[in-house]
Amino acid sequence: MEARKLKEGEAAMAAGAKCKKTSLLGRWKPDWEAAAAEYERAATCFKVGKAFARAIDAYVGASEAHTQVEGQNYMAAKHLESAGFLARDLKEAAKAAQLYEQAAKFHEADGRRDNAAEAYCKAARVLEGADDARAAALLEEACALPDDEDEVGKLAAFVEVFKTAVALLLRTGQPGAAAPLLRQQAALHARLQQPHAVARCELSAVVALLAADDFQSARDGAAAAQMRGDGFAGSDEADAADALVGAFAAQSDEALAACVGGQTFTFLENQVTRAAKALTLRSAAVPLGMLGGSAAVAPEVAAAAAAAGGEGTGDFGELAPEDELDPDDLT
Repeated sequence: MEARKLKEGEAAMAAGAKCKKTSLLGRWKPDWEAAAAEYERAATCFKVGKAFARAIDAYVGASEAHTQVEGQNYMAAKHLESAGFLARDLKEAAKAAQLYEQAAKFHEADGRRDNAAEAYCKAARVLEGADDARAAALLEEACALPDDEDEVGKLAAFVEVFKTAVALLLRTGQPGAAAPLLRQQAALHARLQQPHAVARCELSAVVALLAADDFQSARDGAAAAQMRGDGFAGSDEADAADALVGAFAAQSDEALAACVGGQTFTFLENQVTRAAKALTLRSAAVPLGMLGGSAAVAPEVAAAAAAAGGEGTGDFGELAPEDELDPDDLT
């Protein structure tokens, strides 16, 4: 059975190649529709015969043929996605990602932004653990697509795209890349008039920024969100963000533990909750001028430290012993 299907597949591949050729005595131009049909038949035969590498070749051939026929970019993209699926199962991550990305470009060119985002996400997932930086770049492309989308139904579909992107980035240790996507997701929820989701995204962004050792952006971003009035201000999430930032500013382990142990964090996405519970005071250095509570420093010390570079070099943003200032330097 398998041998017969392989033979049929190779015959269909040859027929597809022949349809692309021209001749003085017969065909004046390629018959791309017939070529696509032959390559599609070949792909089916190769899959039945378990010759998956050849099935990929056939799907790529079918995709190429469809691109030559007006209005068939959708089928071109779907065949590339089928090829990407097979390459993924063959553990050829780079090839699978390339095929999915090509499919996304076809979808995007035809205005199917939701399909394009889905294909970008498939490409990123296949690269997880193999090329995390490239996966992050693809996810950023996917999450930029709703900027030009106005249809509410399609906008809502992008929520899952953002969730997929953020989860993958946090899972692969890239909280700094996850934070701006969370802010974009908050803006998407604002467009959808979903204030509770806005609040959860803004708190999640604070968590991601602290995990990425960016205390100032976490603090300033939360303050800016408080001013917008699109769902964060006055919410439990806003209170939790204030408490979280305050725990770092006060350098209080007890306050940090109490904050991330609160119920508000259980309503966040799983990867964000895990990131929050993994935070320690060593996760983000606090600039000296932003320390508060029992860890506050005199303004003149903060000013001198800022002139020397802005942050302390100890574990918690304080001055390291070798950087301690001589009191005579402050007079």
